[in-house]
Amino acid sequence: MADSNIKRSFYRNLLDSNTNNFKKNEGKHIALLGPRKCGKTSIIKNHIKSIKDAVPVYVDFSKISLNPENFAVEYIGNIAFSFLKKSSKDYKKFLVLDALVKMEGELNSPSAFSLIKTIENELLKIKPSQKLIVESAFRFADALGRDSKKKFVIVLDNVENLLDMNNFSQIKDVFSLMNFSSGNVSYIAASSAVKESLHTLKNFECYEMKNLDKDESVLLIEENAGKIDAGSSEEIFNLCRGNLYAMIAVSQRFKEVKSAKKAFLIELLQKNNSLYNYCNDSLNYYYNRARGQTLLKTILKVVANEELRLTDIAKKIYRSAPVTKSVIERLIQTDIIHKNGNKFCFTDDVLRLWVKLTSLGYEFDEIDDKMIDEVLKQL
Repeated sequence: MADSNIKRSFYRNLLDSNTNNFKKNEGKHIALLGPRKCGKTSIIKNHIKSIKDAVPVYVDFSKISLNPENFAVEYIGNIAFSFLKKSSKDYKKFLVLDALVKMEGELNSPSAFSLIKTIENELLKIKPSQKLIVESAFRFADALGRDSKKKFVIVLDNVENLLDMNNFSQIKDVFSLMNFSSGNVSYIAASSAVKESLHTLKNFECYEMKNLDKDESVLLIEENAGKIDAGSSEEIFNLCRGNLYAMIAVSQRFKEVKSAKKAFLIELLQKNNSLYNYCNDSLNYYYNRARGQTLLKTILKVVANEELRLTDIAKKIYRSAPVTKSVIERLIQTDIIHKNGNKFCFTDDVLRLWVKLTSLGYEFDEIDDKMIDEVLKQL
């Protein structure tokens, strides 16, 4: 799917201003929090492309290894790769310790290279200190910055995955191993785990990204749908509830079918289309962050059909109120459900509709007009 040109100027300006302040030794660590596919990563990547007089480093914690030993090597490798400005074809060698220990001359930083040697020496031991290994990795950019007189802006994307390292007995609190007071390193974090991140990212100034407002949405829809009448534009906005990713998908489909509702349902319910895959992946993301998938799925199907109080949900799933409350609290912690007054509802209304319709059997390899007419009755 094509990237949007909608700039989300507040967040872009926020990052630009903070990085400029960091260069003057006044910046803070910033975290952008929000639902999946709301534009966090695009905004951050656009920002780091514009950085001058500092070294931008992008680390995706959904792809990097998260056992302490491999993490340390790969994390340092990402920093060294960005510092040396190597081409992408060389990237893989920076993920191997044997290659890093041969970079003493290139790095030209005795203190940074000593941290690589510390990790190498620990890994030769029968019982290496995982805490020392991870701590050394986090100190690497600061050491390299001191020796090279460079500043580093390090992006920690999908940072909630880093918390997996807390499962190692020697780690317990991975963020406590990071030096947030270094004048050489500024962090930008991004996470879809909003509640968890607000609790754990204590050294960051956190900003929650919301769905687009109507004016922003109209610009986005016109950008992706081409010439479109005001009524269809408003209908796409209402169907997608300001969800950036959904509006791009539906607007692009609109160019083909010339109907907002038809475009929405084709994207939502036809397998392997962008919006179908977004909802499917989102649901798996939330499931993977919670325990007890069987009851979770049942509750989500119930809430997808209507907003209900705790006692009503408990009756529908044949469980006691305390058991139901415990499961719902896990869903709330993963950000898929929130409480509205005394009732529970989906945070993402597009995902709610997908769960509702697919649980009723409305998902198709190919969808035709007759099927669309049938589904429209459910909207």
